[in-house]
Amino acid sequence: MKDVPAAYLLADIERFSRIVIGIPLYPYQVEPLRAILDSVIHRRGREFLLVFPRQSGKNEAVAQLLVYLLTLLQRHGGQMVYGAVGDGLGRGARRLEERLATPWTRGRWRRAGRPLRYTLGRSSVVFLSSHPGAAARGETADHLLVIDEAQDQDAAHVEAVFTPMRAAHNATAVYLGTVRTTSDFLWVKKGELEAAEAADGARRVFLVGPEQVTAVNPAYAAFLADQVRRYGRRHPIVAAEYFLEPIDGAGGLFPAWRLALMAGRHPRLSAPIPGELYVATIDPAGGDPAPAGAPPLHPGRDFTAATVFRVVPPDPDDPMAGPTYEAVDVLTDHGTPHFRDEPGRAALSGRLLAWLRHWEPAHTLIDAAGVGQGLAGWLAERLGRGRVTAWPLGSAVAKARLGSDFLALVDTGRFRYWSDEAGSPDDLRPLSDGWWFRQQAAACAYSLAGGGAFDRDLRWGVPESARVETPLGPQLIHDDRLLSAALVAELERRRATGQLHFGASASRIIAGTDPLAPASGQP
Repeated sequence: MKDVPAAYLLADIERFSRIVIGIPLYPYQVEPLRAILDSVIHRRGREFLLVFPRQSGKNEAVAQLLVYLLTLLQRHGGQMVYGAVGDGLGRGARRLEERLATPWTRGRWRRAGRPLRYTLGRSSVVFLSSHPGAAARGETADHLLVIDEAQDQDAAHVEAVFTPMRAAHNATAVYLGTVRTTSDFLWVKKGELEAAEAADGARRVFLVGPEQVTAVNPAYAAFLADQVRRYGRRHPIVAAEYFLEPIDGAGGLFPAWRLALMAGRHPRLSAPIPGELYVATIDPAGGDPAPAGAPPLHPGRDFTAATVFRVVPPDPDDPMAGPTYEAVDVLTDHGTPHFRDEPGRAALSGRLLAWLRHWEPAHTLIDAAGVGQGLAGWLAERLGRGRVTAWPLGSAVAKARLGSDFLALVDTGRFRYWSDEAGSPDDLRPLSDGWWFRQQAAACAYSLAGGGAFDRDLRWGVPESARVETPLGPQLIHDDRLLSAALVAELERRRATGQLHFGASASRIIAGTDPLAPASGQP
């Protein structure tokens, strides 16, 4: 590198990346950086959107861009501004610091705080929180404004606080992030910049598809294949974060194609089949104070629903795929007191215990939040604490993760509900358990606020006002059977992470031997 003129290396970001930084950029990274640099150097003041599949190098590309500009402008001077929320700010600063370890910059740059600033010669990059509650005014973006994690940004705050930083020198702006919803800042900015592209023909939106990444990076191809295997190609996380297909942000969680995936070809069972493995899940509801035989005082109250699953081992050729869970029976109850017998009606605890002993599941998971706490402890004492997991599904974050994990089972064909006694998913009898499960799944709505992460901020469930026409007239659609079935995803998560081990559920009697009897072959 000593014999290569500096002007030659600084004439192109690809050369600078490969020879000076020593970490070559891929072609899909170089192309947008060249367009951005043209705008910076010629003061065009354009805005750009960079959207790459997750973990495919958009932050690496921007870090190298900043090192290049610091080096190029160290005598000229001027400032770049990097705005991000949450962990994005620290990640951006750490990546820049790592890439400043070049032969030209090592030991020559300085770092200062409040706000965090990296300086080389007379040029600098300042890192500012773009959270609406942070104090970020007063800085100037002389050459470049970078807004990271655009999907998490508050549009009004960015326009009011950060966009004016570009005004004095008509600075270029770069927005980068991960695809989430059609209503967040990133996707709205995409529409704005595409309109500008149509007006003057200058490219501003760089959406890099996974095929561009996998074509030059075999390791990423293997990683992506594993994500698709684990979650399914149409799982919202995979579709949005890797294939750049945004989530609508609201609607039905189980469209027709997903309902079809859940429809099994197996019948409902009335008893366990010897030699097969079963697990169970319980979504408890509260008791109704109405006396036995009287109409419930709270007809809108959810049912208690307990579902038993047959565990089908994975394909021997693909053991990493995990087992399939086939729902084969459900017990439901509406309002029975948990621990009090009434004339003609046994306590719910006793009914659940008898049902579980009938099925002999290897493990049972029960939602222990609220009214389920007492039932969970009572069942664990009688069935064995090693065979019952009490999991409090009380927080919105826990339910969001459960919904995401359940969709991963559904979308990879590893969850199936029986086809009802008639044997066909198209002939489910109204008011039967299988019919109710399908109605609840079809009515399940979801919402995801702009910038929300699917496995953290998903809100899902059957609306309280949802009703369906039945032979008995309009009836409320609860979500008890659906939620009980979805709890199997938590069982699978614990199995996959080694927290649970399913053993055989069948009991065997081994005949003993008489220690005083002569051994075989002896007189």
